[in-house]
Amino acid sequence: MKNVKELEMVADDMKMNAAKTTESHRVSGEQNIKKILVPVDFSDGSAYICLKAGAIAKLFKSELYLIHVVENKGTHFIVVPESKDSSLPVNEIEMAAEDLLSELRQTIRNGVEIDSNTFVSEGSIEEEIINFSKENAIDLIIMGTHGTSGYKELFMGSNAQRVVTLSDIPVLTIGKGMSSSGFKSILMPFDDAMHSREKVTIAAQFAELFDSEVHILELPETNDESELKQFRIKMETVEQLLMEKKIKFRTKIISEGNTAQAALDYAEKQGCDLIVINTGHESKLTGFFAQHIINHSKIPVLSVKTTKDSYTISTPGYGIS
Repeated sequence: MKNVKELEMVADDMKMNAAKTTESHRVSGEQNIKKILVPVDFSDGSAYICLKAGAIAKLFKSELYLIHVVENKGTHFIVVPESKDSSLPVNEIEMAAEDLLSELRQTIRNGVEIDSNTFVSEGSIEEEIINFSKENAIDLIIMGTHGTSGYKELFMGSNAQRVVTLSDIPVLTIGKGMSSSGFKSILMPFDDAMHSREKVTIAAQFAELFDSEVHILELPETNDESELKQFRIKMETVEQLLMEKKIKFRTKIISEGNTAQAALDYAEKQGCDLIVINTGHESKLTGFFAQHIINHSKIPVLSVKTTKDSYTISTPGYGIS
């Protein structure tokens, strides 16, 4: 994990940002994020992600939960600093994990002045995270996508992807290039597929919380005038939702090239610090697109699963997200 001086600098930045945001944000009366879960692997960056999650939890007035899963598949494996002995019996590994979670809990207290609940579980990492989120009515999962290096990096990236795929609630994944200044510029890419209202709703909540500007990136994959007209109607509905909440936004249309790369290039060019995508329906913005974005994006990605019940706003032939 980062050294004490680096964490103190991060904590100070989080405090300043939280204070400024509390004074200026326009959070609506509908607050759905009441409980936030942070899976912890104790790799480099874990404390930083926990501080970020703590700052978000404080602004949303949410309860914060930290969980570490000791994976048991024949041999006992735990992602901990090199100084820890991963060959210990499970009960001793769990005790070591509890100690490390207590340290992170104190780091969050010192950094953003919010308490957290800590848990250690044993089993399949993604299954334990999903089960815990269901049993405890978690509203948002925040997790890192990278470990320290090599196998651990691949290991954490694949687990993040599996959690995103299995989770019915939004998952915020954070990689190595995370900004510490909050989410001031949010990107929402849209293709021709069906989308859910939840994507716009949670993006709007984050925009209100951080006083952000939302970038609506239209990625139509047709040149047919009637289809483009329907696509534009869908986008106008999204724009109307944001206008009703008095959220700043801009709209950009890109109709050529690979959609995933177009979204990443746009995010980098515009200095966006959060991408909000859908998962759970057939679209080029899910599947491989989502996996690539989550594992390779330089900025955090908020994945919102689309279900049949999500199609609550529609234009002819389209849903809204």
